[in-house]
Amino acid sequence: MFKKILIVIDNSEVMKDVVEYTTTLFPDAFFYLFSIINLGSFAGYYAKAVYKEMNELSQQTLLMLEDLLEKRSIQFTTKTEVGNPIDEICGFARNNEIDLIVMETHAGMTANKIKLGKTTFSIIMHSNIPVLLLGEDLKPNPTPRILHPTSGSKYSELATRITGEVAAQWKSPVDVLVLSDNRESVKTRVESILADSKVGADFSFAEHGKEVSSVMSQASNADIIIGSRGSPRKSYKLRFIFRPLALDPTIRLVVAFLPKPFLLVCD
Repeated sequence: MFKKILIVIDNSEVMKDVVEYTTTLFPDAFFYLFSIINLGSFAGYYAKAVYKEMNELSQQTLLMLEDLLEKRSIQFTTKTEVGNPIDEICGFARNNEIDLIVMETHAGMTANKIKLGKTTFSIIMHSNIPVLLLGEDLKPNPTPRILHPTSGSKYSELATRITGEVAAQWKSPVDVLVLSDNRESVKTRVESILADSKVGADFSFAEHGKEVSSVMSQASNADIIIGSRGSPRKSYKLRFIFRPLALDPTIRLVVAFLPKPFLLVCD
């Protein structure tokens, strides 16, 4: 399924946990450790000095991760580029036929605002392949319990299929949370799709207007969330013109709070 995986590397303390978590889920994949040096406002007079410092930090992180992957006999390669993170990530994923992008994000909430990186949101809105979002306190588990929230839209069906495939691969239990008033029809369709992978599921139903709180509550019993970026709203058709419309409002809040690792399926 996910055979070529791109892990976006930064110099945070949790990168080792990110790599361990991802390689535990997909031990047979080929990994690309991709480090991007974004000079930003330093692209002028101080460019050389800033580049040297950032490159040294990047190489130290990559060497540490290389040692980890070699000890685990994981296939990988490393790449460092200079430029805009969004352009570099999307371009590299497209040119190398990447199946999954993995990003670490310190999601959480302060008294004033939800903290989620601008780069992360931009990648989510521009990517046409799944993105695995990882926060802190990661606990590698080869058979994680899956929470699959779904609105039953045609965009959600791709996420349902991926849920079935990885659940079969991981031998994981699946909890489906229906975010729609058409409860029985959505349940029937989801059961049919999961049956293709010979996977069963337990179902629950969110109350209208309480979709976000329902996902957050159910996430406490799950190890990973798999859901669709797509929205059943008519405005979603304009996503290629207005990128912010590419992320369903309900999923946007769940991603921002990020209660558990989230495999976000982008159509």
